[in-house]
Amino acid sequence: MLAAYVSGHGFGHATRTGEVLRELASRPGAPSVSVASSAPEALFRAALGDGFEYRKLECDVGVAQRDALTLDERGTLARWREHAAGLEAQVDAEARWLAGRGARVVLGDVPPLAFLAAARAGLPSVALANFSWDWIYRHLARVVPELAHAADAAADAYATCGLLLRLPFAGEMGAFPTRADVPLVARRPRLGRGEARRRLGLGGGPAVLVSFGGIGMPGPEPSVLGRIAAFEFVLFEPEGPLPGNVRGTSAAELARRGLGYADLVGAVDVVVTKPGYGIVSDAIGAGTRLVYTERGDFPEYPIMVREMAAYLPCAHVSNRDLFAGRLEPALGEVLRAATPRAPDRGGAARVAERLLELAG
Repeated sequence: MLAAYVSGHGFGHATRTGEVLRELASRPGAPSVSVASSAPEALFRAALGDGFEYRKLECDVGVAQRDALTLDERGTLARWREHAAGLEAQVDAEARWLAGRGARVVLGDVPPLAFLAAARAGLPSVALANFSWDWIYRHLARVVPELAHAADAAADAYATCGLLLRLPFAGEMGAFPTRADVPLVARRPRLGRGEARRRLGLGGGPAVLVSFGGIGMPGPEPSVLGRIAAFEFVLFEPEGPLPGNVRGTSAAELARRGLGYADLVGAVDVVVTKPGYGIVSDAIGAGTRLVYTERGDFPEYPIMVREMAAYLPCAHVSNRDLFAGRLEPALGEVLRAATPRAPDRGGAARVAERLLELAG
């Protein structure tokens, strides 16, 4: 059995791990899979169907946020202190669970718990990540110095990891003793763009998805999007009445139409979002353009901004212009931009091969 521990902070950890496990399941001799995460079970079911075990487990605390664009450093410290108080007992319980279930390898994306439990159970462990929590907490410690203790604890856990498979858009990950780079892990649409647009009821003009992941979005109001008549907008789970050029959808609605979120990304011309690994890789996988805005003092942000233009056309809009609905300049810019050469998106296959080797 392969045991995967997945951070519930945002959806990017879950979607890329799900893609790796989907690839793994397609290989002859693949082990059974158990996933432990606080991320929604549906994200893993979308990739794996019913062929795995899901355990709802708070594997780490990630970063507290006031909304999709604002970090909460004090809230992060409070969460980490509560988690740290019970960590030793949790490591013991997970090590016993791994031994009792006959686990052969542990995959972590990228909770420190995964590697502590694997080490205590005497099992090989693999990390899959483009950043690590010690790096994040070290950065946030500039605002709340006590978070340096969280950074040290995470680094100590990562030091027990057997191998880090480092994804593109990577931060400083020196806490892992052994590292190897792998290509992008990205979901791809299951349906062609034309069929997905037909099922969504989109017209022939440019369509824009406004999506800010699982943490929620503070704006813009649908009414300001209604003034941009040249574009059709899609909002994920909106509230209240919508203008004529704005439509809403949800996970349940997509499922009724036989679509997944990656199909939605592939159906539109542009995604407006905050840049994180999950949505950026979905856009790359679908060949969709990206308009991005600032996401607070999150150290992944400048790396994404610096590197993602090599993967897809992108343009920036400020938080202020986003909330005011002044999107037309950025949308025009990104639609005129040239598309870079297609990147290597074979990361899921590479990671699956390494996991199969370790699982014997």
